[in-house]
Amino acid sequence: MQKNVIDDIVIKRFIVGPLEVNCYLLTSKDAAILIDPGFASDELKESVQSLSKLQSRLVLLTHGHFDHSGFCPALQKAGWKVGIHPDDRFLLNHVPEDFVSLGYEEELFEPYMSYKNGWSYNIGSISLEVLHSPGHSPGSVCFIDNRRRFAFTGDTLFADSIGRTDLPGGNYNTLMQSLKKLTLLLETDTLILPGHGGRAKFNVVKRINRYLDEI
Repeated sequence: MQKNVIDDIVIKRFIVGPLEVNCYLLTSKDAAILIDPGFASDELKESVQSLSKLQSRLVLLTHGHFDHSGFCPALQKAGWKVGIHPDDRFLLNHVPEDFVSLGYEEELFEPYMSYKNGWSYNIGSISLEVLHSPGHSPGSVCFIDNRRRFAFTGDTLFADSIGRTDLPGGNYNTLMQSLKKLTLLLETDTLILPGHGGRAKFNVVKRINRYLDEI
């Protein structure tokens, strides 16, 4: 587990599941947001249980692929409110055969809420703005805190690459358009927290990610 403290927010990263998804837990004094809980690792389960007394607990998905959402049914039963962009609802509740062979189990659930481009989630002192960033999937989003200079980019943008576009609903040209919108919003010192791989400041990402040269 990796931990950052930015102002009064603690950000913990858990690498979960066979596909090594970055799951992020943001906590303030009286609220918690969990981003992309794809697999119920023991360490993640312990952290989630320790927050059970908080009234404000959200799960925000950057997209609906099962490696990012697999722990959601259990979390929602435990009182966490799960959100997803409506364009990715079709990806939930369906586990591809390859994922089953990796140990994922299909369990039906209905997310508590949907969100749209430009919406903000403010719970406790945590504030995240939603940027709809389709391309990896139709309902992919990024979550941005411009004041504190960090952004959760899911599988839209990695430090040195981008998400694949050959899965259902993926489109390379659409993803490149989303990257252009995203880069216009980010400051050079914004910390990029992607869905897979390591983190990096945006000025470093611009230097090492060849896909950004195309926009």
